[in-house]
Amino acid sequence: MKSYIILSIALLLLGATNSNAQNSPSIQQIENSLRKNGKYAMLVMKTQHLIAGIKTGKVLKSKSRKIDFQILVCGELVKEISVNKDLQKQIIDAVNINQIKILVCGLSIQQFGVDELLLPKEMLRTENGLIYMFGLQEQGFKTLIL
Repeated sequence: MKSYIILSIALLLLGATNSNAQNSPSIQQIENSLRKNGKYAMLVMKTQHLIAGIKTGKVLKSKSRKIDFQILVCGELVKEISVNKDLQKQIIDAVNINQIKILVCGLSIQQFGVDELLLPKEMLRTENGLIYMFGLQEQGFKTLIL
């Protein structure tokens, strides 16, 4: 009798778990759940994250021009941008063509001795990237730090 009760409980639990898995949204549903006027920001410190951020921003902006998408560049990546013409072109195109806001951290400029004139003029400067990100969070932005 005990074994029947245990077996019944086990089957009920397995059935409940299985039904929950079937009710979870699909990947497509999750990706499409972004708001048409959403506010999203990324803080990036590596080249591959900047490139991925620009690609993501392009996709989001192609779905809705009302989306506010910002990328804040910090760390050694700031120095790399100052000497990498390909990265500079990608940033300029992202700002001018796709209306993605790309900023640079003033603390990183100072820390790595970057000549600000070597950075694309399309990049806005914030004195302290972390304070800027906190401000965006206070304004309701969904933020991601990579």
